[in-house]
Amino acid sequence: MKKIVIFLTPIVILATAYGCSKDHSAPTYSLYSKLKSPTDVVATYNSAKDVVNVTWTMADTSGVADFVLTVSDSSRFDLGNVRMFSTNIAKHVPTYTADYSTATYLSAKIDSTVLYFTVSAVYKNATYNYFAGPRAVIDSALVKRTKK
Repeated sequence: MKKIVIFLTPIVILATAYGCSKDHSAPTYSLYSKLKSPTDVVATYNSAKDVVNVTWTMADTSGVADFVLTVSDSSRFDLGNVRMFSTNIAKHVPTYTADYSTATYLSAKIDSTVLYFTVSAVYKNATYNYFAGPRAVIDSALVKRTKK
């Protein structure tokens, strides 16, 4: 039995080495490094309408089908209560604006808090099929509701 194990061990090792495919490339993110993120994200609270106006710019919108607005209640963005919303923006202009109703996120009992916002472009073209690109730099807005 010992001779069989000694004989089969090199054969199994060689078969395993031969069976590993050599015709693949290592995973790379070079395909995604060409994607651009929105810039100049500014979030401001409009107390009259109880909405946060989020504006951003994106110079090159080729292949962009939509934008995703993401909001969090934590400065450590992904560790908070995170919600993502499609902005349904079809027009291609350099500056975009989306209104975010705080009533959909905050209880009526909360009179002040800080919300954090970021935006990602959603790409749809020959290479990407509704792929959310990199996030923009996060901006915050102080939501300070007046008591009625």
